[in-house]
Amino acid sequence: MLTATSCRSLGVKLAGLALFALCLVGSLHAQEEAIIEKIQAAIPGEPAKPEKGKKPEKEEPTVDVPRVATVSHGPRYLKLHLFDGSVLTGDLSIAEITVDTQFGKLVVPVDKIRSFSPGLDSFPELSAQIVAKIKSLGSDDYKTREAAHKELAALGVKIQRELEKFVADDNAEIKRHVGEILKEMEEAAEERADDEDHSVEQPWIRLDTVVTSDFTVVGKVSPSEFKVAAKYGDLTVKLADVRRAEREVSMKESFRKSLTVAGENLAQRSFKSTGIRVQAGDRITFKAEGSIVMSPWGSNASSGPDGAPNYGWYVPNQIAGGALVARIGEKGQIFKVGKTSTMVAKSSGVIQLAIGMQGDYAGDGYQFPGEYRVKLKIDPK
Repeated sequence: MLTATSCRSLGVKLAGLALFALCLVGSLHAQEEAIIEKIQAAIPGEPAKPEKGKKPEKEEPTVDVPRVATVSHGPRYLKLHLFDGSVLTGDLSIAEITVDTQFGKLVVPVDKIRSFSPGLDSFPELSAQIVAKIKSLGSDDYKTREAAHKELAALGVKIQRELEKFVADDNAEIKRHVGEILKEMEEAAEERADDEDHSVEQPWIRLDTVVTSDFTVVGKVSPSEFKVAAKYGDLTVKLADVRRAEREVSMKESFRKSLTVAGENLAQRSFKSTGIRVQAGDRITFKAEGSIVMSPWGSNASSGPDGAPNYGWYVPNQIAGGALVARIGEKGQIFKVGKTSTMVAKSSGVIQLAIGMQGDYAGDGYQFPGEYRVKLKIDPK
């Protein structure tokens, strides 16, 4: 006969046996999973399984910033853009030009010129045509007024200063058309404002502008004509035929790339490679936007690329929690990027990005939904 005491003893033994069986099954199951993972890893072309709940991050292919070879020309070389649309390159017959300024005459060697743009005074015929077209805006004939409007608008921002002289003209039609053309120019400028690659055209001034390797000077350029030893022979060119002249140098084109940095890319966990390898001396510009949810502080808490001290500090009193950070190379010094920043690379390596976070909340148990969208521009040294 079983007593109460013996029943309790038997129950304890049975519970122990059940627990041992569960542990044994769990151990066998774990061993089975480990064996399966090893077999899958050994199969060629079979990718490893990502962690549950996480998508494998796409690895950025590494590229070097393109470098442009040095362009070498003779001391008298210039590239001339003419008003008829043609482009003429060659050596000038003169070694220097003279610029008559309000402070006296200045002699500029051709090999020091980066560009020069003749002012409106160098084109007396064109200047007279512009004034005549503006006067035509006040014509009694509707078609004449509309034709003049279209022709002046087609000349673009270069004639802005000439138009501004007539904004308060006594003729109501001239005043109205001039106002409309200037408004069209303003709207076109606003549309181009976000285009970083767009070269901004400047309004014509009366005097000639010469840009040298050291400074810019405004005045009257002479001689008014010169010869150019071009590929197919010597040509005589008048200053009034030149829209713009420039001396080609090594043009280093900017390298651009856009990518995202997810909230899981914490600096304490893993940096994200941009795939861009720079050299010491390269100028790097960062622009970032977006937000991440600062879950440890609540679902309504969020941070932008600049971070915020109320979310703690990644680097005490320097880099706030939630801030976008970067480094160059695996062992490079970490620095704050934030919403926008520009820096010169002090070492060579691949640019890597991450989000700085207070250490207490950088563990795998904390999630930060969201992402920062980053634009990078690299200007080679």
